[in-house]
Amino acid sequence: MKSLFARLWRSFCLMLGNQPSLTLYFLPLLQRFWPGFVPGQYRAHLVAKQWQTADMLQLTFQVSGRWPGFVPGQHLLLTLYHNGRYISRPFSICSALSLWQSRQRIQLCCKINSPGEFTPLLNQLQNGAVVNISQAQGDFYWQQPAAPSVFVAAGSGITPIAAMLLSQRHWLAPATLHYRVRGTENAALLKELKQLADKQPLFTLLLSDSLTEPAEMLQQQLCADLNNKQFYLCGPQTFMQQLRNTLSRHGVPAEHIKQEQFGLALPAATTDLSSTNNLLLSANFIRAGISTAVMLNSQYSLLQSAEQHNLAPRFGCRMGVCFQCVCDKVSGQVRDIRSGALSGHGAEQIQLCVSQPVTELVIKL
Repeated sequence: MKSLFARLWRSFCLMLGNQPSLTLYFLPLLQRFWPGFVPGQYRAHLVAKQWQTADMLQLTFQVSGRWPGFVPGQHLLLTLYHNGRYISRPFSICSALSLWQSRQRIQLCCKINSPGEFTPLLNQLQNGAVVNISQAQGDFYWQQPAAPSVFVAAGSGITPIAAMLLSQRHWLAPATLHYRVRGTENAALLKELKQLADKQPLFTLLLSDSLTEPAEMLQQQLCADLNNKQFYLCGPQTFMQQLRNTLSRHGVPAEHIKQEQFGLALPAATTDLSSTNNLLLSANFIRAGISTAVMLNSQYSLLQSAEQHNLAPRFGCRMGVCFQCVCDKVSGQVRDIRSGALSGHGAEQIQLCVSQPVTELVIKL
């Protein structure tokens, strides 16, 4: 009954204001009274920022009391207003739960990509700046602290794992962190983790420097003692998948391996559409009433294909989290890259970055 009412209400809002919610219809008026207001999100004020490494910036936010909190290991969407539009990116919370509970503050540790659109804006924020954040999301968290646990983090993958470890108050079993870095000067949050290792005998911190230690050495260390351990992997998708495959080959059950995904494992888009290994499908992309006919490679995401044809669609995280690339599919069928689920053949909204073509398509950008 609730889902029926929700569909009817959405249809009514679309008919009345051409928006799925009346809040969106009245948004310009609401923002006159509450600057920065974004429906479904929460305001946060920047209170401090510091560089953890040469390209990792830690931001401390005072968060609205309405924000419902988080489970250590979860991420959120950070939204900024830039060049007349709202843009969002996902970031994992890296601070201990106690900071939120005692002071209503959270910390994000963000890798600044200089050529990018979003992350350079973070360094431009001044103390007191107001941003918007979503509710915490994700199911990557420390599920069995009473069992021996092994954590593997690489690069910015340290952020959710640091939150898990720094939040733990009652240590019931040993935990080991293998922190893969490219030089110790690039190890974000290392000071906090060393302090934890010094005071907590059940926690072991092991640095793995990719400049001097091959990845095979880390894999050997992980496989040396696999008895009844839980594994938590977070970092670049390809490297973490290699570790997961290694653990699986050595008999670790799938339910004992938890993995956070930082990006989708997609093939690199090329300009060669003639490969006999890939199915080519026709599509029409409609923007401002103008239709552009293109050929799509079934192995690529719709975002990759649209960019390949210089259509410049909107995008954000490129992994199905921020919903910046949502558009209307008028007809045709697509496959969700993450789950393999097939869409219907009729009109519906899809995310370009996680959708592959299955049939001929008509898409309104």
